[in-house]
Amino acid sequence: MKENAADRANIDTVLFDLDGTLMDSNGLISASWRYTVGTLTGRSISDDDIRSTLGEILVDSMVRIMPEIDPEVSLETYRVWQRERFLDQIILYDGAEDLLRTLKENGYKTALVTSRMRGSTERALAHFGIDGFFDEVLTADDTTIFKPDPAPIFLILDRLGSKPENAIFIGDTNHDIEAGLAAGVFTVLVDWSFALPPEKRAAFEKPDAVIDKLPDILEILGLPPAHA
Repeated sequence: MKENAADRANIDTVLFDLDGTLMDSNGLISASWRYTVGTLTGRSISDDDIRSTLGEILVDSMVRIMPEIDPEVSLETYRVWQRERFLDQIILYDGAEDLLRTLKENGYKTALVTSRMRGSTERALAHFGIDGFFDEVLTADDTTIFKPDPAPIFLILDRLGSKPENAIFIGDTNHDIEAGLAAGVFTVLVDWSFALPPEKRAAFEKPDAVIDKLPDILEILGLPPAHA
């Protein structure tokens, strides 16, 4: 774990991104893009192009990747294909459930700030049995301004009754890092990020900390390991 010096004694709020942070959906997302682009255009799509969509609102990605295709058609193609496979191909990262339980047991306010739509977000949380661990969930359905703008973080903090200086945000994309830093919260990048492979991170925003595994958040907060 690598981190910058910071006073975290007053942190009472922990915010999470979902895809690529708590939930491994990278394989499903990649397959969904390959199917959609191949079906509608006959082209292939590179890993770098797929990475460029992570953390971005899906319709914006569709217009950018396939400008010649009506975005309503591309969105429907992508979502129908993914919906049929969603619960079979998403995986909760190791340590996520224990981390969330430990945070709640220690009185922290917790929330999700995701660019995923509310329907699939709620399906995923219920599927993993972690929906009860979050005080608030902010999705792409809840705002018209998205990461990397800090507005979603300010909105969720307002809902929680929290202040930026009392919050930490964990994410896997540069959109997450930019939003967190701009909002003035302690901002953490997960080291397993598919969106930001190690050889490319130097070109992006520098987070306050980089963690190797989710339970490292407890060390940052000064808490003992889960169930220690």
